[in-house]
Amino acid sequence: MPTRVYVVADADGKNERLIRATYRHMAERHVARKMFRSRIASKDDLERLILSGVKPEAAIEIEPPLDDEREA
Repeated sequence: MPTRVYVVADADGKNERLIRATYRHMAERHVARKMFRSRIASKDDLERLILSGVKPEAAIEIEPPLDDEREA
């Protein structure tokens, strides 16, 4: 499949990066992978975070966005 170059920036529009990918969500995932780390929460993690006021959030499972630019 052909690739395109996408501009991926943080939420405030700063720190733009150029990422070559087949689809937009692949470019976003590439950047996010280098910014975040995740693991299963331990009992100690849960206790520490909940006691400090952090509330669990529910992730919404969605299909990858359609890339309108693919048609161009």
